[in-house]
Amino acid sequence: MSRNDRLSGSLLVLFGALVLWRASTFPTLAGLEYGPGLFPAIAAIGLMVCGAAIGLGPRSRRPAQSTPTEPARPSGRWAAARPLALLVVVFGYGLLLDPLGFHIASFLAVFATGRVFGLRVTGAALLALPLVIGVHLLFYSLLRVPLPWGLLTPLAW
Repeated sequence: MSRNDRLSGSLLVLFGALVLWRASTFPTLAGLEYGPGLFPAIAAIGLMVCGAAIGLGPRSRRPAQSTPTEPARPSGRWAAARPLALLVVVFGYGLLLDPLGFHIASFLAVFATGRVFGLRVTGAALLALPLVIGVHLLFYSLLRVPLPWGLLTPLAW
């Protein structure tokens, strides 16, 4: 473990603690068990857990594959195009969300992102389908956040 890992991890834990503290000061809404501070609190806890994992990570590390003057590069034939491909996915998601609806557009976005990062077609589909269903259940069914149905409007409940 390097000193930088401990410093980065500590800063993430500190930042997460500050966000959690600030989120706890948000007022609750009448008639709801949760308020606007719920999602920042969840994100803050995630930051603190990740910061602790980075800061308290393994003591020994394998030597880097690249030389000190040459940074490690992502592998694969299309690795250099990944950032542009992700921008296309995000832009396309924004354009397709209303006409196609949340379910189809989100499935396509997660599927395309999985493919960009090297997942096979079945792996990307097996990632996208439960993720879209889980987000739907969380936001639409549990939190009652309206999601656009688009092409699936006849199936909406």
